[in-house]
Amino acid sequence: MPGELVDIGPRPKIVASFYAPGATERFGAWRARNAEVLARVPAEAYRVEYGRAGAGLFIRVRIDEEHLPPDLEAPDELDVGDQSPPAA
Repeated sequence: MPGELVDIGPRPKIVASFYAPGATERFGAWRARNAEVLARVPAEAYRVEYGRAGAGLFIRVRIDEEHLPPDLEAPDELDVGDQSPPAA
């Protein structure tokens, strides 16, 4: 079948998401807690995406699957803002 086994490049996985209110502060705290772990991830394998949706700023962090550090701490699930997903 056409397209099968075609290398599509690195597959990034979302490792953290932060939604308004307070997305910037929670992202900064998460990044500080994981600074040593994130320092081992190659810069080209680490992406921070941000944008604005109805409730305000959202931030997502993606890391290519092949570079996922096993000791990366997930964000605190009790501190995720209003959990509103960004508008499509």
